[in-house]
Amino acid sequence: MRNFGETLRELRIAQDLGLRETAVKVGISPAYLSRIERGKERPPSAEVIKALASVLAADPDVLFRLSSSTDPEMTEFLHGHPEIMKLLRLLREHHASASEIRQLLKSASALVEKRGSH
Repeated sequence: MRNFGETLRELRIAQDLGLRETAVKVGISPAYLSRIERGKERPPSAEVIKALASVLAADPDVLFRLSSSTDPEMTEFLHGHPEIMKLLRLLREHHASASEIRQLLKSASALVEKRGSH
């Protein structure tokens, strides 16, 4: 698996964006972005990660995983809903497979969509 900086560089190139152009859109210096991409800087703050994901049309959760950081909005949500932590622990304790987790996600999506249509 690639590291955070290498992934950023690949995403930026895939979007045909230059280093300076990307940095300006995100609101950081080109030198700082260059250091991040070369692994000379630690991954940036959550706000910068979200901005990078937006500019680079990337999934912010992927960038957060690569940065070994957690989206503060998700952390706040988890703290406000302890039953979600129970669900995550249950899945971990029973070694839920990727297909089982996808099935659970599909069921949850259907439940939310059904609720939204009422």
